[in-house]
Formats: sequence, C-alpha cells, structure tokens
Amino acid sequence: MKKMIFRIILSIAGFLLVAEGIVAASISNLNLGIVMPFVIGIPLIVVGVFYPLLSSWWSVSIVGKILKYAMISAYVLFALLFAATTTLILANSKTTAEPEKADVLIVLGAGIRGDLPSVVLRNRLDRALDCYEQNPDLLIIVSGGMGEGESSTEASVMKKWLVAAGVPADSIIEEGKSQSTEENFIFSFDIINRLFNGSGAAAESNPRVAFVTTRFHVFRASRIAKKLGYDVNGVSAKDFSPLIVNNYLRECAAITQYFCTGRI
Repeated sequence: MKKMIFRIILSIAGFLLVAEGIVAASISNLNLGIVMPFVIGIPLIVVGVFYPLLSSWWSVSIVGKILKYAMISAYVLFALLFAATTTLILANSKTTAEPEKADVLIVLGAGIRGDLPSVVLRNRLDRALDCYEQNPDLLIIVSGGMGEGESSTEASVMKKWLVAAGVPADSIIEEGKSQSTEENFIFSFDIINRLFNGSGAAAESNPRVAFVTTRFHVFRASRIAKKLGYDVNGVSAKDFSPLIVNNYLRECAAITQYFCTGRI
C-alpha cells in the first residue's frame, strides 16, 4: 500500500510539472525555466508508472543500482539548492530603492513576443511607470538587446510601451545592445556616465540610480551590480503567478551557476 501511494505521489508530481511546463511554454519564450519542469517531471512519471519493473532491475543490476542512487542524490541535491536559493530570493526581494528620490531608473529587459513586451516585462514596465508618476523628473533607461528569433530590441519595445502609457519620449533612453544582466548594468552606466560626467571626464556628479526587475530577480541583479562596482538599489516588480515555478527554477540554476563561477 505504501509503495502504491509513493507511486501515485511521484506520478502526480511529475504530471503537474509537465503540465505546468506546457502552460508556461504557451505564454513565454523558450528558456531554461520552461525546460526544467520537463527534465524534473518526466523521470518522476517514469518511476511512478513503471516502478515494479524498475524495482526488479535495481535489485539485480549494478548499473540499475548506480542509476537509482544517482537519481535519488540528484533530486535531493536539487531540492536543497532550490530551498536555499528560494530563501535568498525571498529574503532579498523587497524594494530597497527610493524611486521618488532617484535621478535615473534602469528597467531590465525580460523578453518580448513580437513587438509587445512579455507578461513578465510588462509587470516591470508597470512598476517603472509607477516610479515615473511618483517622480516626473526621473530619467528612464530601458535596457535590453535583441534575442534569438526577435525582430526588435527589448529596449525599443519597452520605450514604445512607456510612451504609449504617457511617459515623454525625451525622458526615456534606449540601451539596445545588452544580452545579459551584467551587460544591462555595464552599458546603462556607460550612458549614465556620459550624460552626467561627460565622455572621458572625471566624475563631477553622482546621480542616484535605481533599477526595476521582477521580485525573483532582485537578489541576483543586486549582487551582480555590486560585483561590478555600481551603487544601485532595486525596485521590485510583482511576479507573474503562472510563471512563478518556471522563474524560480531558472533563477535557482542561475544563482547556483553565478556563485560557483564567482560572478556574484
């Protein structure tokens, strides 16, 4: 009876992950967060459905035993990593900037669909619009290049959306080259330094800079900026509920990679 319950739990968990991945793929661009539910869920389905056959194989085959314990170890390790990274994300997800006192607001890109912002990016733009309404003197830098299969830069799509929402075009600067969060900051601060200090000039002013990103991304983005030497604080945009699992899975992998490579 216990084995049957165990099989049912594994199967249900696997099917839920795969179903979640299918739904996410229909509303988001392909990324690691879309793929991971399938990678995690399909083996659970296989074990749940074919447990009697696999159990027999595990008991008589050395290869089977090795694969069994390797799979168990991988799932336990991932569960620990996911718990640790999610704790870091949630503990550092609140807004630390004061948008009403900022001089510059960098909006980090998050994918587009055609000539429209993705739902995740739209939430960031909504938050940027809130900041602008609090502080109409704010200079907004929309930062994001052109991804694979895209016909426009994220920056151009973001500017178009903000202008349509009522932000004057001359209050928005496009940074359309970046392909990563590091480049978002590097290229945006190149623009800031030219505007406030002059090309090649010694620093004459210290503008107060904030950035907008989604709640799940605030921790890693803040650490990246700090690692690069930038004094900048985050403004948190709300998560998009249907993609929470995907975004947190992807962010778990990204934070782990960045820690292991010394990038944060």
